[in-house]
Amino acid sequence: MSAVYTKELSSYFKSPLGYICLAVYYLFGGQFLLMQIQYTGTNDISGIFSNMYVVVLLTLPLFTMRLLSEEKKMRTDQALLTAPVSLNEVVWGKFLAAFTLYVIGISVCILYFLVLSSLSSAVFSIFIGNFLGLALLGAALLSIGLFVSALTESQMLAAVGTFACMLFIMLLDGLSGILPASLSFLEKPLAALSFSGRYYDFTAGLFRLPHVIFFLSVMLVFQFLTVRVLDKNRWVASRRVKNTTYSIVVTLVFLAVVVLFNVVFSLILDRLPSLDLTENNIYELTEDSVKAVEPLDREVEIIVCYDEEGLRSSEYGKQTDEILKSYTRHNGNIHVRFADLLKEPELAAEYADYGVQENSIIIRSDKRIKVVSLNDCVETEINYSNYSYIYKSKAEQVLTSGILYVTEDSVMRVSVLTGHSETGCKEIISYLEENNYVVSEQNITTEEIDSEAEIAFLLGPMTDYTSQELEKLDRFLDNNGEFGKQLIFAASHDQPVLPNLESFLSEWGIGIGNSLLVETNQTNIYDKQGFMFGAAFDEAAQPYLSQVKNPELLFIGYYCRPLSVLWEEKDNRTARYLVKAPDTCVLYGLDTGRLSPDSQSEKNGGEYGLAVIGERLKYIGTKECRSCVAAFGSTVMFSSSQAVSSSFNNKDFTVELINSLTGKQAGISIPSVSFSAEPLQITQSEYAVISILLALCLPVACLAAGIGVAVYRRRL
Repeated sequence: MSAVYTKELSSYFKSPLGYICLAVYYLFGGQFLLMQIQYTGTNDISGIFSNMYVVVLLTLPLFTMRLLSEEKKMRTDQALLTAPVSLNEVVWGKFLAAFTLYVIGISVCILYFLVLSSLSSAVFSIFIGNFLGLALLGAALLSIGLFVSALTESQMLAAVGTFACMLFIMLLDGLSGILPASLSFLEKPLAALSFSGRYYDFTAGLFRLPHVIFFLSVMLVFQFLTVRVLDKNRWVASRRVKNTTYSIVVTLVFLAVVVLFNVVFSLILDRLPSLDLTENNIYELTEDSVKAVEPLDREVEIIVCYDEEGLRSSEYGKQTDEILKSYTRHNGNIHVRFADLLKEPELAAEYADYGVQENSIIIRSDKRIKVVSLNDCVETEINYSNYSYIYKSKAEQVLTSGILYVTEDSVMRVSVLTGHSETGCKEIISYLEENNYVVSEQNITTEEIDSEAEIAFLLGPMTDYTSQELEKLDRFLDNNGEFGKQLIFAASHDQPVLPNLESFLSEWGIGIGNSLLVETNQTNIYDKQGFMFGAAFDEAAQPYLSQVKNPELLFIGYYCRPLSVLWEEKDNRTARYLVKAPDTCVLYGLDTGRLSPDSQSEKNGGEYGLAVIGERLKYIGTKECRSCVAAFGSTVMFSSSQAVSSSFNNKDFTVELINSLTGKQAGISIPSVSFSAEPLQITQSEYAVISILLALCLPVACLAAGIGVAVYRRRL
């Protein structure tokens, strides 16, 4: 086999063909690298490998068209058939020669990775997964091309036949979508043959052993078929019928074994998690989700009203699908299936009250039902630095929350008070819904606060409350003398003076100033003006940090009103700071538009907070009854993408505060997953050097070498 391998590999470089193949790969690869740098501007090398898929499919006929067809044309195939080597050695020698040339071609991606690594911190595991996927894809496709080459003595026909096979593979995924209803039974077999779906799993950072087995199986099958074709040419006429029958039986048995092997191993290995090669393991459940779902003993069914292959066609859908599969692995009581509403119209009819349609995800148990949408699994933020959109996946948060909702023994109700032109805070509402509170809005001007609600929210009112409305708040918090109710108030940074409401808060020991806090310590500023700054938790916040994952992280203030504790104890009431502003903060007067010259520590020895809590306590017998009013200095502390990032504790602390006040079991707060890669740090001169060396000089050098070999051979 080594002699065949050496002969074939050297023949690639004794003719222009090998150099042309390499030049094509280096040319397209270099252009993909420049596109990645110029248009994407990130270190995501997966983009280069994704584009290489089409290049590989369209160029592999060049690698294989001459391997066996030329032997037939030159009548040297008989020498091979009678040589003291087996047909297996001949076929594998030629295949390995072509594969070696192919690996040399794609190895340029190593240079691309080194370039991106020098400009940022590229993820090595992602690169390894991508490179392995491209190598396996090439091995499978080369074996197909070698088989086609064995069927003809014309290199042109071999190239056209291989190209037709590659074209069929490219169109394979789209065929299932255009099949008529009478041929719908072919959808699953066609999906099972998908090359692109398996390859793009590698480029997305997923290593799945069934995919490796599939590509290796394709390679082995076509290697075996190539051997059978060559073996047929050695039969004499008297033995042709007998050998044909024997060959067919052997081929069928081999194919059956390979198919059975793939099916069995796929069934076994699909139960195992994929190897997540991404930097933050975005395809795996977080520890919070694992702790939440593993103890569940109630049957849960998740019905996804969407095609699974279609779902996996996007990076967000792929992550959602992997998360769904992870639930079933961690708890056998959780079942996931995909449904086509056109084939199961009774499903839409059964859940008509929930507005089920395509894209809906139905989560149900024997207790209750929750319906979410695939669109709910993606959140959009605006990057105000360049006014672009940032897309993140919150599939795990949405799905884990849904599972907990349908399995909880009871759910808690929340009232969001309206009627005073509230600025609102959709992020806080989202926190509540994620943690399975039943949220309803109530107009305080016309309605009494729901007595079944555990907590009420007053988010950025812009007009003052009347005495009758304040009495409604008092009645709610008093709860017929039993207490046990809570109120969360968040100020708007531009709200006017509200004397009645501020008087109500003062009864709970909470004061609110008509100004904004501004940080003067430049090391603690997260914007240019000082309105966004870090603040530490006070001692009274410690009980609410016990379930927070990283209690040492700061709470971020943003356009925050200065809150103050008017008194610490008064009768049966207490007031405490939860989050204090740093001593280096000064006040920005909303009425004057100027900063005060003195820091807060110099203003009559006072101090200010970003969050304050007032409590009212009494005992009924030996039972402790407590109502609380918690105030936050700004609603935008929860709406800024930077403020609610995993680098700060705004979201986690607020969720745990609400859960603690209502007596709810520990909630979940899972950060959204961003697919954005790290931006490149590159200068114009560096870009020019990369363009010249990798995108121009390297392919031109290969092409020049090929031309030189062609000229030399012509002169012989």
